[in-house]
Amino acid sequence: MDQQTQTYTVYALLLVLGFVIGRVTARQRPQHERRPKPIQASYKPPAAPLMDRDLETQVVLLLSQRSKIEAIKLYREHTGVGLREAKDTVEAIAARRHLDLR
Repeated sequence: MDQQTQTYTVYALLLVLGFVIGRVTARQRPQHERRPKPIQASYKPPAAPLMDRDLETQVVLLLSQRSKIEAIKLYREHTGVGLREAKDTVEAIAARRHLDLR
């Protein structure tokens, strides 16, 4: 064998040896030291509080007047929910009533 072939053979053996040592030591680590599986986060909005007919009527009235922001404010005041949930609920009401919010 020539010098270059011997060098490549040694590199290949070192690579295989490093891989084998890594696999063996990975099995020997306790469970708490291993990398945890990634958490798959998915956003699920919380269920909206029940809305009385009077509030829904007022929201629909504001939406028909193209006052989406006022409808969201009104919904938040009466229910105490956050901005995102109020916005999602008001948009759902508009979609259910086939109101155009543009």
